[in-house]
Amino acid sequence: MKKPDVVKQVADVAGLTQGDANRAMKALVKVIQKVLKKGEVVSLSGLGSFRVKARKARQGRNPKTGEIIPVPEGKKVSFKPTTTLRKLIQ
Repeated sequence: MKKPDVVKQVADVAGLTQGDANRAMKALVKVIQKVLKKGEVVSLSGLGSFRVKARKARQGRNPKTGEIIPVPEGKKVSFKPTTTLRKLIQ
């Protein structure tokens, strides 16, 4: 499902116009991005938690040549679903 499909369904469920639902989705994404950039956790009841985790530097391998290359440390976004969501999709 792509964003326009989600926007349409949100509009239908919430009784909004698609334009209003689209603006709400854009605002939600911006807020989540801003909070994660600060290093804080975003918890959405019934859905799960987004957080930023640090990755350590490690050795990688070029699959084409087999050469060992260093992979620098970095950050990644992690998502942990709620128990309710996990049970729902099982």
